[in-house]
Amino acid sequence: MKAFFKKRGKPLSCIPFLCAAILFFVSVACMNTPPVYAENAGTDEETSTEEYIVTTEYPDEPGREPDLVSNSAIVMDAKTGQILYQKDAYARKYPASITKIMTCLLALENCKMDETLTMSYDAIWGIDRGSNHIALDVDEQISMESGLYALMLESANEVAWAIGEHVAGGSIEDFADMMNTRASELGCMDTHFTNANGLPDDHHYTTCYDMALITRAALQYKAFHTITSTINYTVPPTNLCDEERPLWHHCKMIQPGSTYYYEYCEGGKTGYTTAAKNTLVTWCKKDDLELICVVMDCSGGSATYTDSLALYHYCYANFERTTAFSDYVFTETDIAQARAAIDQCYGTVSETEIALHIDTDDFLDQNKYWDERLLTTDIQYNTDIPYDEATDTYQVGKLVYSYDGNALISFDITATGYTASAVSDQNTEAAKETASPTQKPEKRQNGIWKLLIPVMILIILVILFIILKIRVDHQRKLQRLRSAARRQALEKQRVSELETDEL
Repeated sequence: MKAFFKKRGKPLSCIPFLCAAILFFVSVACMNTPPVYAENAGTDEETSTEEYIVTTEYPDEPGREPDLVSNSAIVMDAKTGQILYQKDAYARKYPASITKIMTCLLALENCKMDETLTMSYDAIWGIDRGSNHIALDVDEQISMESGLYALMLESANEVAWAIGEHVAGGSIEDFADMMNTRASELGCMDTHFTNANGLPDDHHYTTCYDMALITRAALQYKAFHTITSTINYTVPPTNLCDEERPLWHHCKMIQPGSTYYYEYCEGGKTGYTTAAKNTLVTWCKKDDLELICVVMDCSGGSATYTDSLALYHYCYANFERTTAFSDYVFTETDIAQARAAIDQCYGTVSETEIALHIDTDDFLDQNKYWDERLLTTDIQYNTDIPYDEATDTYQVGKLVYSYDGNALISFDITATGYTASAVSDQNTEAAKETASPTQKPEKRQNGIWKLLIPVMILIILVILFIILKIRVDHQRKLQRLRSAARRQALEKQRVSELETDEL
């Protein structure tokens, strides 16, 4: 092996550098590696025939959760964000067409209903023609309103693409960036979108929890309620087509004649690809309790409905809304730790008395059959603590409410009365710089180190490469000199032998 490298002018000393470089770039690439369960096939919005188990409810056993076909599911309170039920809700899954809820949200946030959508060549021919569409053509125009109905009722993939291009004012890649930015703003931690329609892509994934957050944001818009609760809609004639296009809602839970009709269901969005299997997002309201249900990775379209119905039956039967934290009292230890967290964040010192507050008007959905011994509260203090000058408050953390170790809901904790103060000889330099007890501290900037570390590693690797290249070039130069010397010696030897022969 050594002879192999020498023969090609590459010393063995290069191997450690090459290994280090490979490990570095592989580790960077792995940060965005899609989930290992991902598949790469499928067409949009079909119904799988694979059903292995059935949804099972337990009406005679109050408090018992149903057994589901779906491998991932969640039920969330649309008003408070509280989780009432979850099954592997934070696992990354392929969403298929429920992706279009995010597309609809961004359109509602950035566009008006009377804006004109023009179908581009990419929108028409960039999708699998065997997937859902409403037979639009290149340069055909419809209103944004008609586009959103086509998006949410018929799950039209070319319309989703056109909406993405229109909202972003450019390519579908620009729109995907907008989707990911908005998802991050909503608190989504395991979501990455690459397109506007949910057609298969290895790097297009989300979770049940993240989809519930996205749906919760969309439900803030009256137009979203109106569109998604409409059973049928007609797209009027366009610049290229004289005929009307009738649209029908795919979600069976809002169709009165369906086996899966649920009187409290307000709307929903279905999805299917071979890789994602069946997915479904629905939202229902009974009395004053509005719930969002997301099921993903489900074998069978009918099972998404039976799973969702079972979860609604369970949650509406077992949960009741309360104001359990209206009289919550923080301990002296809680207050001291909150003050220390602010000190740590801003590099200051304070001896002032502070008060902690939560919004006592926030609701809590309490399960009537829970074991109170398994109910716990925990305070999670922020490392990044924003200051609101208008209210003179610091958002120091969250009060997390859990059952049996599973977080259900959190309440923001704010602090008032904090001021930096000068104290004895042990003051830090940062504390000495505070001009007065009422001066608000300036925040330290620590995030730069997160950027410097990979840059420093890359610089070191470049330096190693330069050193090794110089060494290789030097060795090659020596090798050429030695070869030239040997050739000269051989030439002299041949000349000497010739002279000897002549004698």
